[in-house]
Amino acid sequence: MPRDRDKPDVLASIALDRARKIAPFVTLGIIVSFVLSEPLGVPLSWPVVLWNVIAIGALAAMNVALRRKRIGAHWGHAMMAALWGISTFGTLLSGSLTDIAKLTPIILIEVVCTAVMLQTRVVVVLLVALDLVWLPLIIIQGGDVGMFANAMLLAEVLAVLFQRLHREALLQVADQREQLLHAQRMEASGTLAAGLAHDMNNILASITSFADLLRDQVPEEAGQGDIDRIIAQAGRGAELTRGLLAFSRGGQYRKQVIAIDNVLRDVVPILSRTLPKSIQIRTTFETVACIDGDVAQIHQVIVNLGLNAADAMNGKGTLDIASTRIDVTPEAETGLPEGSYVRITVRDDGCGMDAATRLRVFEPFFTTKARGRGTGLGLSMVWGIVQNHGGTVDVASEPGQGATFTIHLPIVDALPADATVKPAATRATRQTTVLVIDDEEAVRTSTMRLLGRRGYDVLDAANGQEGLRVFAEHRDRIGLVVLDMGMPIMGGREFFHELRKISGVPVLVATGYADDDEAQALTAEGAALLEKPFAATALMGEVVRLLERGGPSRPLPRVESAHESNPSRAN
Repeated sequence: MPRDRDKPDVLASIALDRARKIAPFVTLGIIVSFVLSEPLGVPLSWPVVLWNVIAIGALAAMNVALRRKRIGAHWGHAMMAALWGISTFGTLLSGSLTDIAKLTPIILIEVVCTAVMLQTRVVVVLLVALDLVWLPLIIIQGGDVGMFANAMLLAEVLAVLFQRLHREALLQVADQREQLLHAQRMEASGTLAAGLAHDMNNILASITSFADLLRDQVPEEAGQGDIDRIIAQAGRGAELTRGLLAFSRGGQYRKQVIAIDNVLRDVVPILSRTLPKSIQIRTTFETVACIDGDVAQIHQVIVNLGLNAADAMNGKGTLDIASTRIDVTPEAETGLPEGSYVRITVRDDGCGMDAATRLRVFEPFFTTKARGRGTGLGLSMVWGIVQNHGGTVDVASEPGQGATFTIHLPIVDALPADATVKPAATRATRQTTVLVIDDEEAVRTSTMRLLGRRGYDVLDAANGQEGLRVFAEHRDRIGLVVLDMGMPIMGGREFFHELRKISGVPVLVATGYADDDEAQALTAEGAALLEKPFAATALMGEVVRLLERGGPSRPLPRVESAHESNPSRAN
């Protein structure tokens, strides 16, 4: 969409503010010129007196209205035109009663002053109207039409040129300011999303763990099915929190080298099963290249864009998904750093969107759907995922003409990584004690019971400082520490470093921010990593694997929990 249509309110607001500042000076100029009319050779005839009285009265009323902000922003251009018109008409009237040639230099200055206006068509209309009055006066009074006409033409060309340059500069500033405000809104929303995701991860972790604990107590097949559904729904909630973390940029994804076209081909069947049958999916994949990315998150991007397109098409239409490779050179004006990129486009032929919607389309919780039909998080997740993959995402759309989302992801010169297989979970093969450190009581309790049910002794602590005290008291018995990252008093990172000063016991970091810088730093220093919410099998698989690397192996008596209010194990 042309920029003129995108920024009407911005330009009108600037014009109104400019009119508010200029109006007093125009009023003062009219009064001074009226007082000095006779000394300057302009007779105070009744037309001159009448016009000045009307002009001064109108300007006074305009000043009051502008100062009290009784005029809407959409009148900004009209106010600027009125101020210029009042001043210039007074000059033309004076020239018609004396010698228009003598006042032509003043008129030329007024012509150049039209450059301060922000709507080109208004400037052109005013200049044409001026020519229709000024040129006949020159001819009637017998002036040098050629010389004055050339001077006027030059002044008008300069005025239009300066006006366009001035207008473009203001639009660029407005764009930059808008981008800054948008970035600030996204950052603030990201902070909120990260905090919400952290709390939700803890809630979902406890729900998943307690549901796993119920398996041994519910022998009926129907009850087992209900437990599976609880865990499945918690898993869906976990996907949502991962999307929130993607948007918030609170953590980088587990990236690996992936063949992008293979990833896109894998997601098409998912879309085919998800979208209505009346939507035709067409694909064109022409990229033989790899990116450094997370397969699940790239899938999420395409699925979210597909669902958004289906809503825009009211369940019927054509969805085009394409990929190609582009090379960005320093001369290319793409806004991307120099290098090679995969360009992924998702195009629909739906209802499209206007400029106001496009500006907010990636903001979290923004939706144009009816209440209850959308969360407003789908496209914000797309934005966060793409940003975390070092890419960009843009949208081009107009009302009634569909929408095209374009994603650019940097290409890497490497081969795809092989898939790894996680170890299977099993029961404890030897007596040992696990220290669970987490500030969330529900997460701590459910983790302890899961470990206790599989034959481990369990100690617990609510923060890193308490964890160090418990470890110091029972260090000869503790074979593993399960550690949360974000805790009061002393967090996981500080605890880990303090622990390493006194012991090399294995540490399993269990956190909802599995891939942020702090968690990754601990894994680089030897800790293992488990993402919340986790399944019982995933927890036990990591516990068994870590205990096989080290830890006490002799039989030990069971030890009570450091918190009397929490059970130390489950039977």
